[in-house]
This record gives sequence, structure tokens and C-alpha cells, in this order.
Amino acid sequence: AMLSLFSLRLLVVFPTLSAMDESAGSSPGNMRNCLICEVPINEVHMGIDACRACSVFYKRTLKLNKEWLKCKSGTEDCIELKPTTSCRKCRFRKFSEVLAQSSHPINVKDDIESDTDLSSQPSTSFLDHDSFSLIPISPSETPLLDRLKNGYSFVCVVRKTGEVPLIPHDFKPTPEMIENNDMHFFAMTYPLIIPTAQVHVTALFDFGNAIFDDFRTLSNHEKLEMVMASFKVIVLLDTAYRSVHYFPDCDTRLASYMFTANDEGTEAFLDTCPIEINKEELAREFQSNSKKLTKMKEHLQLLAPTDFEFALLYGLSFWSNEVSLACEDKTIMVEKNRKSIMDELHTMYKQQGRHDYAARLGELMCLLTNIEEICRLAQVDLELYKLMNIFNF
Repeated sequence: AMLSLFSLRLLVVFPTLSAMDESAGSSPGNMRNCLICEVPINEVHMGIDACRACSVFYKRTLKLNKEWLKCKSGTEDCIELKPTTSCRKCRFRKFSEVLAQSSHPINVKDDIESDTDLSSQPSTSFLDHDSFSLIPISPSETPLLDRLKNGYSFVCVVRKTGEVPLIPHDFKPTPEMIENNDMHFFAMTYPLIIPTAQVHVTALFDFGNAIFDDFRTLSNHEKLEMVMASFKVIVLLDTAYRSVHYFPDCDTRLASYMFTANDEGTEAFLDTCPIEINKEELAREFQSNSKKLTKMKEHLQLLAPTDFEFALLYGLSFWSNEVSLACEDKTIMVEKNRKSIMDELHTMYKQQGRHDYAARLGELMCLLTNIEEICRLAQVDLELYKLMNIFNF
């Protein structure tokens, strides 16, 4: 059981997640960056270079009430320090400033009135511990997707809290780091593989209990069995998602929530292994397996899922096909929950008036299929590593 739990964690630590060719899948001449959050775009919204998510957020805030907005840090400069910040006040301010400077602005009032359902529009906000909220979610036609989004953020909170005691004791954040609420990362070491994975599994227990009524009725043994079965798929999806966000242009990837790995640090990692190993041979083997994760990261980066689409992927990963294979008596439960998630995605796409939703859904399912295939290949790699006297937990 312990071996099954950590096999994908080990694969994530070592092979390189190389930076993606920025020109892949798009025309360089047509691509620009959103003037608010700096994500790549190839279209204009509200007469300015703004992504759809930022324009929808701005219009929704105007339509409701912007007076309730408060700066997360209190310094009124969150978006200047981090363009993808979740601070709504700074995001709204930046959009207002860009719109005011535009030489071709549209009539905002008319544009808002022509938008019949702002709440149904997609958002590309990054989900992490900062996006978790205890504020009750407003009623919507996709309550399960809403819970999945907040549930994933809760998993991030648990993982961050659980890994804080594992950070180097000599680390002393500067006042600037604390003020900016920056995310800090540290090099993964061999002794941390098990404790970081245990924290992640604990978080998934809480996730399942909080989101799914039928999961909550299971015994602890059954819950463990199901979490173990889905753990590999979830680890790979989560690693790719967060690595693309934090390290889009280098080979560094998240080996856990706060600990990273890359090619350059492989030797230092192997130095922390307490058993006798052939470091040069292992380093070569890790590098030869790098293409698996490289392809997955590139795939997700091209797909660029919205926050709701990632919530869908995360929910389906929790109820992955691997769970049905490992727990045949739970197949009906797995299929029921997968259907509930898929039904809400159809509802969301319908609200958005998305005509290509069938093709988009196919792209999302293709990504999950590829992740599941990598999981199976990873087990073969792990057996080889064991023969090389490493990861014999």
C-alpha cells in the first residue's frame, strides 16, 4: 500500500518538466497579453487588450457593487506585484485604469446591459490556497462544480499548512516576502517524499468528505482504498497545473505543494538519500523518463483550462477509472459521481452559449486519458528504480 501511495510522487520528483515552446499551437503574430493579468490572448474585450475572464469580472463587479471590494494586502498594489493575484480590488482598479487610457473604449453601460448572464462566463483564475473561502457560495445551476473549485482550494490550504513544519529551519522570510504574501518554494529531499505525500492523502480524505455525500458514508478503510486508487492521477494533474502556473518557462516542477525539483537539483537530491546508490546511473534514468511529464505539461498548457474546467478535471480524477479497477464494488458510485460532474459541465457550457463544447469536452477527456496512461507507465519505471536500490519504502 505504501508503495502504491508514493509511486507517482516519485515520478513527479525526478523527470524534467521542460518549458513548452511558446509558439506551439498559436500564431505569434496574433498573440498578445492581457493588460490586466498578463495571460496570453488573441482577442479584444471592451475595446482593450483584456482577457475574457478580466472583462467579465469587471462588468460583473460594476453590475453588482464595487464598494464591498477590499485589498487583500492593504497596500493597494497586489496586481503590480503579481498580475495573477486573486485580489479583486486591485484587479478592478487596474482594469479601470487601462480602460480609461484606451483610445477606443466601448460604452461600458451598454456592454453590461447586453450581457444577459455574466455569472455564466468562464474564468481563468488560478485556484490555490488563496482562493479558498468560507463565505457561502451563491446559488447557481452548477453547485457541484462550485464545491469542487472551493474543495480543491481547501486541499491546497491543508497541504500548505501540513508542509510548513517541513521547510528548512534556517529559512527566515524577509518583511517584504511576508507583506507581499509570496509563495515560497524549497528543494525536495529524499526524506520528505513520504511526509509530503501523507499530507496530500490526508487532504484528499477531507476533500472527499466535504464534497461527496456517498464518500462520507464509507468506512475509513474504503475511503483509503479509493483515495489510494485515485492518488496517482490526482498527483500528476495537480503537478502539471501548478507547475505551468509557477514555472512556465523552465524545467522546475512542484514535487509537492511547497517543494520543487528540477534537472539541476537531481544530484543534490540523490545526496540526501541515506542508502548506497549509483547516482550517475539513476540521474541518467530519470532524464530518459522525462518525456512523459514533458508531454503532459505541454498538453495542459495548450489546453489552458478555466477554473471550472480544472475543477471538472480534478473531480473526475478523484473518481478516475483507476478507482473502478481497484474497487469493483464501487463502480456504480464512481459512475454516478462522474455523471453528476459531467452534467454540470454541460449546463455551464450551455449557459455560456459555447457552440464548440463537444470538441472542448473531447480535449479535456483526452488529457485525462493521457494522464491515466502515464500512471500505468510510471509503475514500470518504479519497478526499475527499485532494482537500482532506491524507493524501496
